[in-house]
Amino acid sequence: MIAQVLLKDVAETPRIPIKDCIRNVKTVYHKTISKRKGYLGHRPAFEMIYENWEGSFQTLLRYIAALQKFNIGTVVEWRLMPGNILNFVFWTFKPCINGFAH
Repeated sequence: MIAQVLLKDVAETPRIPIKDCIRNVKTVYHKTISKRKGYLGHRPAFEMIYENWEGSFQTLLRYIAALQKFNIGTVVEWRLMPGNILNFVFWTFKPCINGFAH
């Protein structure tokens, strides 16, 4: 219920402060909620719009695979921190590599 109220705000500002979430819920329902409920409402709203972290990572994997398939010679470098936490992804296209040599 709180997440539904926050969907539009989270879509516009993904890092919306919890105090603004509380204020928006108060505007709609005329009830004051706790910071915890504001946070717990923000999280599912965020996941409805942007998926969860695992889903985002899977989308990134598909995107990188498509880059490599349709741009032959694309170089991709992944770095994972301990615990398989993504540190960074770097990619460059083959024409950029060739152009850099000149």
